[in-house]
Amino acid sequence: MATARATLTDVAREAGVGVATVSRALNGRPDVSAETTARVREVAAALGYRPSGTARALRRGSFSALSVIVPDSSWGWWEPVLRSAVTAAAEAGIHLFIHPATEGEGGLDALIEGLADVPTEGVIAVSVPDQLAIRAACDRIGLPVVAIDDSVHTLHLATVTVGNREGARQMTEHLIEQGHRRIAFVGAAMDELDPSWGEGLFIEERLAGYREALAAAGIPVDEDLVLGWRELGDETIELVAPLDDLLAAGDHPDAIFCVADLVAPAVLRTIARHGLVVPRDISVAGFDDERAASLMNPPLTTMRQPYDEMGRLAVDLLRTAIGGADTPVRYYTLPATLVERKSTAPV
Repeated sequence: MATARATLTDVAREAGVGVATVSRALNGRPDVSAETTARVREVAAALGYRPSGTARALRRGSFSALSVIVPDSSWGWWEPVLRSAVTAAAEAGIHLFIHPATEGEGGLDALIEGLADVPTEGVIAVSVPDQLAIRAACDRIGLPVVAIDDSVHTLHLATVTVGNREGARQMTEHLIEQGHRRIAFVGAAMDELDPSWGEGLFIEERLAGYREALAAAGIPVDEDLVLGWRELGDETIELVAPLDDLLAAGDHPDAIFCVADLVAPAVLRTIARHGLVVPRDISVAGFDDERAASLMNPPLTTMRQPYDEMGRLAVDLLRTAIGGADTPVRYYTLPATLVERKSTAPV
């Protein structure tokens, strides 16, 4: 039977230091004392630890790469972020590996542990709900990690995000400026939110921005117009049930703000079912500016996430961490931009 290959974790346990210290010692980093470096190398030799050929290539400087963990789902808002990150990395002479977060054996832990044998210097985690698990797994193999996300309340990683609350407030103000007063909000039924949405922080923030804009304009929030859609994100659903019920009861909002662009197609179908026309009878707006926003009929007014800047900022933060500088655990927030198309119009 073959002997199991010694890992960084094995060396760290035997040497009595952290995995990150082992990684830095074996790579000859100056921030590890000569005594600790000698001890780590002695233990590594005794255990028969052998870094992979790709890791040796990294140390020689002949190859440089980063890894990106992405959701195991259809391409969505994060696809243009990923393209931007690839471009930013390439400009710095860095390759980018893409790893879908599948439901395979061992899950996320196994995926990240496997990166120990991949020529990668750090990890970008895109919209992965369990930041703590990623933090712990990356620490075990000595890899710095940052996130691109807006779904979790408690951060464990430096996280690039968009200004959801301010963006929603800006969109609601835009609808108010067009003369709309009865503005509905189609969000999610938070008590039945699919786990893939994480903790749904962005939904809460966008709803808060909507409420704040109405309050600032002196417009009371009609709770009957705050619609929690249980099938949020299910593209196979034809109609938005709570909106369908609202319109069937003869309750006609002036405008509808969708919590995300992916909600808008079902909203448009529901409106059309009741013989209403967008934007003549009801204006409709979204958030994200996914590619589909410009392909809808009519094209969707929305808040555009700064995809290019988000990808570049994530790469910059990760390179900073790789260089040994501090990257505080907090949100690094970029502003959204209003994109006006034909789905909204003045009353």
